[in-house]
Amino acid sequence: MNIHALEAWYEKNHRKLSFRESKDPYIIWISEIMLQQTQVETVLPFFERFKDKYPNVSKLAQANEEELQKDVEGLGYYRRFRNMHLAAKKIVSDYKGIFPNQYKDLISLPGIGKYTAGAIMSIAYDKPYSALDGNVIRVLSRYLGIDLDMRQEKNKKKLDEINQSYIELAKPNIYTQAMMELGALICSPKQPKCELCPLQNHCDAYHHDRIDQLPVLSKLKDKKLFLYITLILNTGDGYYLRKRDEELLKGMYEYPQYDAENIQYVLTELEAQDIIVELIDSSPTLYKHVFTHQIWMMETYFARVLKGKKDDWIKIDRNAIKDIPMAVAHRKIKLYDKIK
Repeated sequence: MNIHALEAWYEKNHRKLSFRESKDPYIIWISEIMLQQTQVETVLPFFERFKDKYPNVSKLAQANEEELQKDVEGLGYYRRFRNMHLAAKKIVSDYKGIFPNQYKDLISLPGIGKYTAGAIMSIAYDKPYSALDGNVIRVLSRYLGIDLDMRQEKNKKKLDEINQSYIELAKPNIYTQAMMELGALICSPKQPKCELCPLQNHCDAYHHDRIDQLPVLSKLKDKKLFLYITLILNTGDGYYLRKRDEELLKGMYEYPQYDAENIQYVLTELEAQDIIVELIDSSPTLYKHVFTHQIWMMETYFARVLKGKKDDWIKIDRNAIKDIPMAVAHRKIKLYDKIK
């Protein structure tokens, strides 16, 4: 690989993003966590607000958990931010608030895997550690003409070893960012700009007309469909919500919802628990939300509680709902009062 050409291309053409101007490992860590499965354009406003509010690891460790979740509402994949909070607390307790500069210490922190540890070590500390993400997989698969299924860990491991051999010959800080940027701007999944690529001369896929065939990615399993009955329970001056303890969206608020096929089943189940719910409108509104691995179809009913309540129902004032952390799946439900 012509590493010099790659690095020269990056120096001249990379996007001027605020986290790129920093060598602070804390800032790089925040940006890498936010960028997981999330587009740069979506991340940028969150990143700027986040680093202003939590300018260092000690401030993040002291954050109120619910407030922190509200700060990242809309980015999705909320488990990464719970792990970020745990990692910040561990850095304060185990490393006296000083961000670790050793790979073995980074990899031991909650939510930091091989990729994130490699990115921090190479970008912040200029040490030769591979950071293999989707962009890098695409660039190397095409450049080297590798037609192994990159959904298989054994094949990604082989590519990671190749990437490691390249970064050891490069300027680690520049190389890691250059490979990511090349994948994002030039070697894109569809309609790549091969004529602008600094690696074009020796790209196997380009010279053998295999760009559209690489990387090889076996088909993902179909998303699982969940059908829910969702209740918007009006209390007069607010609504009943619950705080999720399920792993998906853990700690986020939601309207009570039930894995059931019809509203009558839910009403009967609640009645058996001595809870009487009256529908305000028998015509439901259907909402759909698509997650990475599942789809929620929510048949939503407005109702009032005449008697009783479940232990996990929490009364929230109508004006306070906008201030609590809530997943987009339920945030998109339009509230309106049918009680006069």
